[in-house]
Amino acid sequence: MDQVSNGRDYEQQLTHLFNLFNKRFWKNELPEVIITFVPTRGAHGHVTSVPVWVSDKDSKYELNISALTINRSPEDICETILHEQCHLYNLMHDIKDCSNMGRYHNVRFKKTAMEHGLNVEHHDRYGWAITTLNSEAIAYIKRLNLKKFEFRRATGRAKKHTLMRYACPVCGKDGPFCYVSSHQLIICGTCESAYLEYSPTEKEQ
Repeated sequence: MDQVSNGRDYEQQLTHLFNLFNKRFWKNELPEVIITFVPTRGAHGHVTSVPVWVSDKDSKYELNISALTINRSPEDICETILHEQCHLYNLMHDIKDCSNMGRYHNVRFKKTAMEHGLNVEHHDRYGWAITTLNSEAIAYIKRLNLKKFEFRRATGRAKKHTLMRYACPVCGKDGPFCYVSSHQLIICGTCESAYLEYSPTEKEQ
């Protein structure tokens, strides 16, 4: 399977899918949105409840596909887009489809989802939130020959490096020095001696 491997193509494919689904499942009724792919912990995606992208003349909703799980199968990504489009459709029609701070999906969400390409199952905690592509959507998506997203956003923080002070042993502590994160050969530009790791004495500290 071909893969999408750079950020520009990620954005283009997600926007392309949104537009295709808007035409196929929503008769182009959904408004244009800003597609993002930033980390969303605990969810595969979200759509904002109000337009958060604004200019002097316009405002748009944000639809995000989580960067933490964006390398799922193309079918899974399509399901998430359709799921979020259901929320967007309900927003456009003043249909309250969630409670408990947007976590619990009620029967109104279920109705919209089942009418627009999705099967829906109940979750004890999140309500009618478990969605999968129905047979019509699967058949349509297979014809698109989509590429899989190669990368996902890594979790955790980057390892911090401890900086070591290197100084010229000939020129002394008042001579040229530098800080490095790993042992390496550095030559003094004054006397051409090799730098050594410099540890100040207790008095100097």
